Amino acid sequence: MTQASPYLQIRHVNKFFGKVAALNDVSLDVREGEFLFLLGPSGCGKTTLLRIIAGLEEPSAGQVIQAGVDVTRLPPSRRDFGIVFQSYALFPNLTVAQNIAYGLESRRLPRAQVAARVREMVRLVGLEGYEMRYPAQLSGGQQQRVALARALAISPGLLLLDEPLSALDARVRARLRLEVAALQRRLGVTTIMVTHDQEEALTMADRIVVMEGGRIVQIGTPREVYRAPATPFVADFVGLMNFLPGVVVAGRVAQVQCGGALLHTPASAASLPSGSRVTVAIRPEDVRILHDGLDMINVVEARVHEIEFLGPFQRLHLQLPKREDCPPRSDRQQWSGLQLTAYLDAAGPIKTVYPGACLSVHLPVEALRIYPESA
Repeated sequence: MTQASPYLQIRHVNKFFGKVAALNDVSLDVREGEFLFLLGPSGCGKTTLLRIIAGLEEPSAGQVIQAGVDVTRLPPSRRDFGIVFQSYALFPNLTVAQNIAYGLESRRLPRAQVAARVREMVRLVGLEGYEMRYPAQLSGGQQQRVALARALAISPGLLLLDEPLSALDARVRARLRLEVAALQRRLGVTTIMVTHDQEEALTMADRIVVMEGGRIVQIGTPREVYRAPATPFVADFVGLMNFLPGVVVAGRVAQVQCGGALLHTPASAASLPSGSRVTVAIRPEDVRILHDGLDMINVVEARVHEIEFLGPFQRLHLQLPKREDCPPRSDRQQWSGLQLTAYLDAAGPIKTVYPGACLSVHLPVEALRIYPESA
């Protein structure tokens, strides 16, 4: 059985503003019904790509194909999509019902059909009783729901969301993430959302497209992007990451010299030439604080520099000091001048954890990522 063609295809899209390249040879397939996120810092090209998909910008080169039709040069009015902007762009002089009905009325649908569809959308987004209110009489979260209902009322094949939650306070934003994701899955509409918020992408997306400098640097599920970041940029942008400079050491077992420590590493490091400069990366939650004297590889002594209490856990800022700063309790290897961040369960045994305390730290081989210096 052959796999169905992607619902949306982006083919070698470039976009220049004068001599500045906003997008550089971007290609992407979006599956029907999936919730895809464009994630990256300001200026990475994600909003420009969304606007090109919508027809609000023309690409300098490349193609946009939707449902098998080349829409690259079609105006927005001839494309099958609904869009929610960061500002929601509601009409202040129209009620909730009138805002939702706007796209339906512009298609000259019968009044009874428009009214029935408006009632359906009001129920869908949980705004019963608010039909006659104006945008100024609504909270930010309610305005966002109206904007979503208006975009969905026309039953678009593609829903485009341009940072629709960014103007909301943190508590409302967290609640609406779940609501929007549940709504998208219930309707099954193909959806592309732009965000610079990694937490939004990790909690809502089917797949994440990470962008940097006008290029796509990684595409994957939230778990793939978080647990196996393709580049140091992705590792640093998505979640917190420790980075340690090191040098590959020749031998039967893959090893990297980091300061005064010789670390056993994943097999991927074995293919690198001896003497290669690399960066060793590990997530703070993978750095394990030991409370016993287990004999294992990749255990070092560290000194607690600072502790942040964050409710359910503590964030430890660790120094990996010179031998004279923190005498070893065993023959474990010592690091010099390097730093690590680790998490510790606040309900765990923490009496021995205080600024200046020396701890045994384990860096599991399977949790390490190795990036060549050029990566």
